[in-house]
Amino acid sequence: MLFSIKAILKKSFLIIALIIFPKIIYADEVKIFVAKDILTLNSRNDSVEAVATQGTKIINLGSKEELTSIYPNADLIINYENAILVPGFIEHHIHPFLAAVTMNSEILAIEDWHLPAKTSKGVRDRASYLSNLKIIENNYLANQPLVSWGFHHYFHGKLTKHDLDKISSIRPIIIIHRSFHEFILNTPAMKLLGINKEAFNDLEEDNHLANFDDGHFSERGAIIVLPKLMQVLASPTALMQGLQKTRDYLHSNGITVIGNPGSMYNKDLQTAKNLIFGNVDSPFESYFFPSALNLSEQFKFNEVLDAAEEQVTWGQGKLNYLPKHIKLFADGAMYSQNMVMRDGYIDNHEGSWLMSLDTFESLFKIFWDEGYQIHIHQNGDAGLDRVLATLKKNLDLNPRADHRTTVVHFGYSAKDQLDQMKKLGVVVSANPYYVTALSDLYSRKGVGYERSQEMVRLGDAIKAGIKVALHSDMPMAPASPLMLMHAAVNRKNFAGKVAGPNQRISKIEALRAVTINSAYVLRLEKMYGSIEVGKYANFTALNKNPLMVKNREIKNIEILGTVIKGDAMPLN
Repeated sequence: MLFSIKAILKKSFLIIALIIFPKIIYADEVKIFVAKDILTLNSRNDSVEAVATQGTKIINLGSKEELTSIYPNADLIINYENAILVPGFIEHHIHPFLAAVTMNSEILAIEDWHLPAKTSKGVRDRASYLSNLKIIENNYLANQPLVSWGFHHYFHGKLTKHDLDKISSIRPIIIIHRSFHEFILNTPAMKLLGINKEAFNDLEEDNHLANFDDGHFSERGAIIVLPKLMQVLASPTALMQGLQKTRDYLHSNGITVIGNPGSMYNKDLQTAKNLIFGNVDSPFESYFFPSALNLSEQFKFNEVLDAAEEQVTWGQGKLNYLPKHIKLFADGAMYSQNMVMRDGYIDNHEGSWLMSLDTFESLFKIFWDEGYQIHIHQNGDAGLDRVLATLKKNLDLNPRADHRTTVVHFGYSAKDQLDQMKKLGVVVSANPYYVTALSDLYSRKGVGYERSQEMVRLGDAIKAGIKVALHSDMPMAPASPLMLMHAAVNRKNFAGKVAGPNQRISKIEALRAVTINSAYVLRLEKMYGSIEVGKYANFTALNKNPLMVKNREIKNIEILGTVIKGDAMPLN
């Protein structure tokens, strides 16, 4: 009887409150977004006509008639009634600082880059690259340093400071390799930055990574020279302009959430990112986490954990750090062919490890034992062997459920590794654009035809039951989720050939890979990635249904706008 009285009183109080304080109880107005079709990507892949939101969250789904009946006073949003709404695109792996440098650079890349203000046309041969670089240099003001990004030695040939000195013996010229793991500087640039041989004495047996005579610095050599390059690449004005351009570019591609794995331990740089990406007007939300490699270069092993915990507090506004996430590195870059391969290379060059085995294993254990989700940069199948062996060792010593250890990039793998990956609970975050850009060229140089067909083995990964997400690693690929979907579904390279047709994935798998699976990689799947009650109201509006168009048309779908936590973010 007492229970009944309490229930009645509680109900009566709620009714009285609704009458007296309706605006307090319902402080946020209900909005109903109506579209031609809404792809929910829930467990049943349902589609609906309308979605109701209140404040930042989704509260109901159904037909326009149903929702307007339930919420007669709702604000009816019809901006997208002829559009297709999908869960807001998530680009879970970009590098804002590198992207900002790229946006500020003269882009001379192997493909066209469609930027908000202009299109930078691609070049794929040495003569065109050098002639275009000279044209650009001729248009620069006197003494203004020239920074260019996008060079690739396999397309554009070997480039040295002597080649750049012929372009200009007066103007500092800094060439950033497509991978961002290599730099080529002319003589004036090296003088300007005070780069000398003594700075690279610690490389010892890896001294080939700093070729002072050619002005070429790669991997660990590039890491050593980068602080000096920051004088030019990251001046306060240039950095802010580059970040703003990057923000506009990401928004134009329909992205509602970004991730920055391996953010540098640099408070000043973080402040700049906060000002642009964390601003209340930012058209997307950002989630960062630290780099164990970067931390280990500044702190002792017994200090890196505390430094990581401190760095997690650095976010502001719409930019937050994810707790208990860290990035490690196995082998080198795909674009530089520095990945470490089981069977080596057909031209007999060798790949590079980005961390020594001792450093890799020590840092892995430190963060594993503290319950961190570990994201590992990997490109070669031998690199993947190191990752899996280290993961297994730590799982045996300290078992953990739902650890979500993430293999990042997934350039090359062997078929025998997939069952092990599934058994160990590995998640794949892949860059399918490698296939588009590199598979044809690499079939002739470095890896040979057979292995070129096995790049980014997504079909086999999905068949093995491994969760797959897609990323651009911007600026390693255009930060366009539609382009990533296109690359994964078609696997058509620059030569117009399909590389590894059995590794293609379906359109629904590709769409899930840039939405709900990307949220899963960040452990944010309860908040983002699908259009379901209780999740944030994040949508990307498209002019065509990506599941209904022909495979070859995916990249041509038009972005019409985005919605972030219930607020429309129109394209400028």
